[in-house]
Amino acid sequence: MKNTEELMAEILRSTELTDFFSKNEQDIPNLSLTDYLNTLLAEKQVSRKEVIKKSELNYTYGYQILNGTRKPTKDKLIQICFGLNASVQETNRILTIANAGGLYSKNRRDCIIIFALNKGLSLQQLNDLLFELNEIIIGD
Repeated sequence: MKNTEELMAEILRSTELTDFFSKNEQDIPNLSLTDYLNTLLAEKQVSRKEVIKKSELNYTYGYQILNGTRKPTKDKLIQICFGLNASVQETNRILTIANAGGLYSKNRRDCIIIFALNKGLSLQQLNDLLFELNEIIIGD
């Protein structure tokens, strides 16, 4: 399976889009947000209930996000990521799949979120940092 950089290089060299897709169909999965979240739940061996509780989301809203019946905002997805103990890479993939943008290291608030994810902080610890640094907290 080709990594993202290899696919990017190949598409930039391509002259025909149909040829690119025919050669790389197996490397471009049509993965939904729900599919990826379910994959992470299984990999991390955590229940939806545990993730929603750690995410500090309303249970109904959290289940709607996890089962794909509700389109979440970027902040709600970040809450889910903290509930999953997701890595920075997993979080960015979740945000990308959901078309919610990624975490950007030149954005002050995103830097704080990246730091908290990387250090394995809880959502409450993240919010404490955001508050201390005069940034908008998550889940408010």
